[in-house]
Amino acid sequence: MIDLEKVFCLFCDVGMSEPRLFIPFINPVTNEADFLPAEDSDAADGYDAEELEELQARIHNDPNWLELPDRHELGLDSRLPLRFADEYLRPADCDLVYNFFRHRGAYSKFRALLDRLEMTDKWYQFQNDAIRNALKEWLQDNDIEFTE
Repeated sequence: MIDLEKVFCLFCDVGMSEPRLFIPFINPVTNEADFLPAEDSDAADGYDAEELEELQARIHNDPNWLELPDRHELGLDSRLPLRFADEYLRPADCDLVYNFFRHRGAYSKFRALLDRLEMTDKWYQFQNDAIRNALKEWLQDNDIEFTE
């Protein structure tokens, strides 16, 4: 059984990055959570080669270790700010958010709008709730027992 808070913290720490620099893994049998640098990233540069090999072997050789899905697979990509806008913003502000996400620099514009509307804290709570719910759903879909 895995602790949901452990999965949540791991995912927030390494699972939300873009591009995906690290791959998060959980072991529901031992209640462990860890991550490896993505093979196509430079993230391994900060690791001691021997320690990294040991960690890779531990994770890859034990079938109880499972890779967590990325944020896109969990619906936590640019669709999340749009859901927030639909739920909490006035129609005119909602239109702005939809327009932001049609172009580059969307997140910085979205965050500036939230700051101006004094809704940043509400966004963080919404985002955290969405991450927790998506992870719970993934765990349940994969028949992984967890504690809250």
